[in-house]
Amino acid sequence: MKNIEITYSDNYPETPMTFWVHHKIDREAGFDVANFDPPLSGVIGGKGYPLLRIQFMGVELMFSSIAEIEQAIEILGAKNLPTTFSLSQKRNTTVGPNGHWLSRLPARIKPWKKRERLLPSLYKSKELFGSVYGQKC
Repeated sequence: MKNIEITYSDNYPETPMTFWVHHKIDREAGFDVANFDPPLSGVIGGKGYPLLRIQFMGVELMFSSIAEIEQAIEILGAKNLPTTFSLSQKRNTTVGPNGHWLSRLPARIKPWKKRERLLPSLYKSKELFGSVYGQKC
């Protein structure tokens, strides 16, 4: 079963993917959504910061930006998953591959047949998240 919803928070909702997708530009600066590449999602007036949740096979996937959804589509959409070692090297950090979001993903949804069933929900989620900002994705 796949269920998609967007909730809102007063604080920016960090997800397991945020660190791996959004790179802080100025490490000394305080928190500012524009101080990240790609930028973090901004606040929606009167609601807060959006957090998209997908329930799939008993696993909750969370995304706080379109960039996070796009990375999930790119990685999970590949028939053969990349190694978390290669993915963590791209981040240029001392955090090892065991901390990568793909490493933390439950094994039961990693087989290609399961991910293939998840992909339509990820594409739908990208459109839904974009519509929150008035964007067509």
